[in-house]
Amino acid sequence: MKHLIILSVLFFAGSAFATDYLIEDGDVFGVLSLYDYDTLLMTGGTGHDLGLGGWSTGTIEDTDPLNIAETEGGIWEMSVAAYSELTINGGEFYEIVGGQYSTINLHGGDIFGSLMVEHTTTWVNIFGYGFNNDPFPGSPLTGFWADDTPFSINLVDSAISTYDQLIFHEIPEPATLLLFGLGGLLLRKKR
Repeated sequence: MKHLIILSVLFFAGSAFATDYLIEDGDVFGVLSLYDYDTLLMTGGTGHDLGLGGWSTGTIEDTDPLNIAETEGGIWEMSVAAYSELTINGGEFYEIVGGQYSTINLHGGDIFGSLMVEHTTTWVNIFGYGFNNDPFPGSPLTGFWADDTPFSINLVDSAISTYDQLIFHEIPEPATLLLFGLGGLLLRKKR
């Protein structure tokens, strides 16, 4: 009986981390469409068109470098819609479009073209600090990711104001975290 329980636990633990699509360094795809709860983990590689729909989820840790002159590398076009969620931690992209009922979480990466939000049911969470989230029309959104890398994102307004759909998650600067840590050590040492 013990063996059956252990095997059951291992089976369910393994299936919780299963990924339908794994794209790694050197992998190339032309068009990849995810739907019906598909999952994606991308740690490198390149593609032209990535679409997420139908409750799918994607996590992009990194891509190959984007070569705009040769129109290769990175991911050129991404669209997220229909209850899907995309998390970007790194990589290089040309254009990202958020469609109806979608969530985009930006923790890092470079967007060379633009970010467009097409619907009021789309949410873009931006995690970083030092945001210039009140630029004049035509100027990019700027700030820093958690690893101190600066970013600049061109926002494209469609029928709605893209800024209304952005949620800024201000994280402390790394130097501030270091000072808090040192302060805690000093307080502890005084006791």
